[in-house]
Amino acid sequence: MTYDQMTIEEFLHEKIQSSNHNRISYACFMETVLYHKMGYYQKDETKIGKDGDFYTSSSIHPVFAWVFADYFDAYCKEKNLPFHICEIGGGDGSFSKQVLDYFKKTKPERYGELSYSFIDVSEEHLKTAKMNLDQHENVEFHSSFSKFKQHHKGFKGIIFSNELLDAFPVHVVEQREGKLHEVMLTMEENLVMKEIVLPSECEEILQWFEWSGIALPENHRFEVPLKMMEWLSEIAGILSKGLLITVDYGYQNKELLDSALRNGSLRGYLDHQLIENPLLHPGKMDLTAHILLDSLVKRGEEMGLCKHYLGKQREFLLENGLFDHLVEHDNRDPFSDESRLNRAIRSFVTPGGISDAFHVIIQEKAH
Repeated sequence: MTYDQMTIEEFLHEKIQSSNHNRISYACFMETVLYHKMGYYQKDETKIGKDGDFYTSSSIHPVFAWVFADYFDAYCKEKNLPFHICEIGGGDGSFSKQVLDYFKKTKPERYGELSYSFIDVSEEHLKTAKMNLDQHENVEFHSSFSKFKQHHKGFKGIIFSNELLDAFPVHVVEQREGKLHEVMLTMEENLVMKEIVLPSECEEILQWFEWSGIALPENHRFEVPLKMMEWLSEIAGILSKGLLITVDYGYQNKELLDSALRNGSLRGYLDHQLIENPLLHPGKMDLTAHILLDSLVKRGEEMGLCKHYLGKQREFLLENGLFDHLVEHDNRDPFSDESRLNRAIRSFVTPGGISDAFHVIIQEKAH
């Protein structure tokens, strides 16, 4: 049977059977069910918005992108940098379109100076983004960061991502009887995934815990972001001057070991429903884990990316002109553009709303 004839469960079964000791890591599972050609991100289906599985801030209203657009502009002007924005994991191109449309309408001169690089590993996303951005000639598209790097060594400008790192593959570990164990996966005869918890033999994981200084409580489950560490090193290697801006949900070290998180943060999302068991519906649902904010900052500083800002998304939006976009109007239609805009602005600052869940992390390479 060729890969084209297999289901993703059959592909996982073959992968497990050909592995050492008939098991794979959670990181390998996530890489397969999310990013393989049969995986979630390669599906020819809507993933974002009302008809998808989850919302992003960009799908609520373009004002989210407008605030970032002004921030990008002001920073590049202040630092006398090329006006070049690189968006990684841009999805269907909504954020990119909102930024580019905004500049074209409100700052046409700046729009003429802008270069935009769009990166997404999903062929389906790239196809949709190219259609959404077909009115903008200053955009280049890449299917991987590696391909982008080939054309932009010593990049100067801004690298941006929104809800990218939370979908990176992670290793899942637990502390048992005073020792670190890794949660591995095998498959039963009925092609159902099953966990096996074994003493950790992965040197990289053991070194990561030593580096991070995190000591897990007994029976505490935890996600180790080796892929994120690798990615950050890659970013630091290409960014010669400018910013890395990450918008995502995550925890600082002091929050990670709370008993409320003893089962870890890895979850699935399907039809806007949270699915607690990440092994269900392989290839059919999104998988996410909260990112480790302190580890992102610490590794960044080791790589020359100094912390420029870390705060809740609500605080960032308020500090950078969100309320400047409020409009006075006497239109009583709740579905008018003015009403939608003002309502969206309120939703971005309401305690307990979407902006409470997200952080903005800005890391700067000044030289």
